[in-house]
Amino acid sequence: MSLIWSLKKLIDPIRAREEETEYREHLVMPGQQESGDPISYRCKACGLIDERGDYCPDCLAHTMEPVK
Repeated sequence: MSLIWSLKKLIDPIRAREEETEYREHLVMPGQQESGDPISYRCKACGLIDERGDYCPDCLAHTMEPVK
């Protein structure tokens, strides 16, 4: 696939750039906000709500899941 993308960039760089931005927009997670609001995470084990990521500081495990 990368060979095709490279050829598209050589032949029509403007259209290739547009297709790349469309492709990247589709990679955004369905529940993710585009406004820049931080995503909250909740621990599956203890219920702690945090914005730092998938690692729970209380349980010391990777038990966090995104909250909608």
